Amino acid sequence: MTVVAPTVATEPSSDEAQNKEAGINTDVESQPQDDNGVKDDGSNYRKPAEHLTTRLKVKIFLIDSLSSAVIGSGINFGVAYATYNNQAAGVHLFSFPNALAADCSFTLLAQFIITWLVEVFIVNNDLRKGWVEPIGFFREPTGKFLRWYFLLDREDQMPHQVKGWWNWIRFIWSNVLRSVMLFLVFFPPTFGVSIGALTAVGTKTPHGDWNFPDTYTPQIYKLLLGIVIGAIATPLISLYTMVRVGWILKANERAQE
Repeated sequence: MTVVAPTVATEPSSDEAQNKEAGINTDVESQPQDDNGVKDDGSNYRKPAEHLTTRLKVKIFLIDSLSSAVIGSGINFGVAYATYNNQAAGVHLFSFPNALAADCSFTLLAQFIITWLVEVFIVNNDLRKGWVEPIGFFREPTGKFLRWYFLLDREDQMPHQVKGWWNWIRFIWSNVLRSVMLFLVFFPPTFGVSIGALTAVGTKTPHGDWNFPDTYTPQIYKLLLGIVIGAIATPLISLYTMVRVGWILKANERAQE
């Protein structure tokens, strides 16, 4: 995931000015609200934080990271036990049907996509209800790729703003695509370390492969993989949503000045 240099934007970008002139309205701050600041659509966004607050640290590094690690590792362990326990064909590193290298690739991809989609809705809901602040200390990107990656180039920028089945398909596909791109960044080092660790504990065969006992090497490996990916990737996915919502809110605030 591309990290943007931390600084506070003070001037509206050309894209924002064009959106304002074109009458594009993604303003989540200008909607009618009650005396408690809650909008008619149920949103109650906090002001974007200009530093990493205690609330943000707890949310990102404790709640999201820990819960994802526990849930991901538990699911991985259960699936691995059902898949590999008492396999007559044996468990191998590269040879099918029970190849841990292929399992590693599929598990990583599935965990990234599922975690991304779950976090998009959970984190957006937490931000919308005011349970945690958006992040406001990164400069809003002006480059086309980053604006595209952070979904800043479209009108319906929040999940609760998406209307109609076709727009929902587009929104889900857009997030799946971005999760796959993040997966491609993580895959080479994670796959390399995994293969290296498995060759260290496996039994090498004359054909250049490695064999493993069906209990409990695959299960422990998948459990550890779930912990590592959940603890590392989930905070980045949470940050993605917190940062983009912070940019949207600050852009809307500047547009009303």
